[in-house]
Amino acid sequence: VETPVKPAVMGASGSHIVLPGYYAPSDMGLLDYNTSDGRFLFFLPWQGSVIVGTTDKKCPAETLPYPPEEEIQWMLKECEKYLNKNIKVRRSDVLSAWRGWRPLANDPNAAPGAQVSRDHVISKNPKSGVTFIAGGKWTTWREMAEDVLDKVLGDGHPKCNTLDITLHGGDGYSESLPIQLIQKYGLMEDVAQHLVKTYGGRAWEVVDKCKSTGKQWPRYGIPLAANYPYIEAEVRFACQEYACTIEDILSRRTRLAFLNSEAALEAMPRVADIMAEELGWSRKIKAKQIETATAYLESFGGRIPVEDDLHIRLPTLEEAMDVFREIDRDGSGFLDIQEVKEMAIRLGQPLPEDRIKSIFEAMDKNKDGKVEAGEFMEWFSADSTKEGIRNYFHQKTLQIFKEIDTDNSGFIDEQELIDISARLGKTISDKKMKDIFKEMDANKDGKIQLDEFIAWMDKETDDTGFHRMLSATMGLGGTGWLDKKHGGGSFLG
Repeated sequence: VETPVKPAVMGASGSHIVLPGYYAPSDMGLLDYNTSDGRFLFFLPWQGSVIVGTTDKKCPAETLPYPPEEEIQWMLKECEKYLNKNIKVRRSDVLSAWRGWRPLANDPNAAPGAQVSRDHVISKNPKSGVTFIAGGKWTTWREMAEDVLDKVLGDGHPKCNTLDITLHGGDGYSESLPIQLIQKYGLMEDVAQHLVKTYGGRAWEVVDKCKSTGKQWPRYGIPLAANYPYIEAEVRFACQEYACTIEDILSRRTRLAFLNSEAALEAMPRVADIMAEELGWSRKIKAKQIETATAYLESFGGRIPVEDDLHIRLPTLEEAMDVFREIDRDGSGFLDIQEVKEMAIRLGQPLPEDRIKSIFEAMDKNKDGKVEAGEFMEWFSADSTKEGIRNYFHQKTLQIFKEIDTDNSGFIDEQELIDISARLGKTISDKKMKDIFKEMDANKDGKIQLDEFIAWMDKETDDTGFHRMLSATMGLGGTGWLDKKHGGGSFLG
């Protein structure tokens, strides 16, 4: 029996957000090693924007870079400490957000109790004699190569000469190269600078693939996304350099997904067109590429929080029975298909006949054309139903939040609460409005974030009546699930 192989790496994730470039000078950053929870946090200019990130935490690695909303909120609050008090750090300023995983080296052949390394380790399997390297990071790949080669070759052999080898792009590079590109091709200056920094002397090969813009200036270099230096010719060049997926182009050959997730999504169709042309994709392959890339890009964070990260309280069984009695308008003690249809209409989500029939059949377990209370409770408790409830509240509550947040700042201030009250024709005293704002503003930072708003909207009681006014007037259909207990409407309107 073979001995199980011990893992050589352990996963650790670190969250990052990208903010507009005006948040920091272009040549200055900082590292805070004493944050509110003891973690390190860096705040650095990067690719014309500002990147904020945390030290990593041990966890299993995942394929998609989905960032936890609580991490994003924590970083935004930490950032406020470094900035002018007149600058509002807005949730809507988050251009992109993601988690990155680092392979922490764990030498399986080391002595018991040895620490996991944040650098790379080189080890030799005592049975096979194979020398291997684990851990490390992208920025140290040449050092890793040097160390492992020197280890394998041992004494008496020449040392690795990687530092004497010019990288691709080194030949033909000079400080004046951006000017030469501008003078010959009429490129924008930021595009020329970007091409030289990225490709070195091979920038000539990229611009040779440029097509005319059809403008007086710039003459060449059709942009992939407004306000970013990436151009269509880079996609054509990347295909020549073995790029095979849209995801690769938007996240690694360029950094657009990491800089601005919405801009990357907008650029995706054009990237797909160019790649299909260069690589000879069929319509089927192109459609599959777009589907895969969309799923990948939507796993990045952006200006609006991912709805699945917003925690909605699901109804209790007692509350679910109140919903059953509300749907059972004729008091028969069971639901018929017409009552289910009316329920969907009152929820503001009228459904086609076949969908109504499908829902009713899922409820009607014993197939007698009547949904008894027990059958309804079983259906109501199913995971698929709970997910539908969550989605309903996510959509409606997010819709209300956006209606109130008129300046699209990503948070609600006190004046916006006053304004929405006036717009809905309701008069609430200044004192009461201040009390409402304080109650919503759970972390007392003077701003109501989306998660705070949802938590407040999910409360069962609200003596001010403001909760009921918002939900009933703006489409949520009631205050939580049991507003009729407090003299209001029900969840079903």
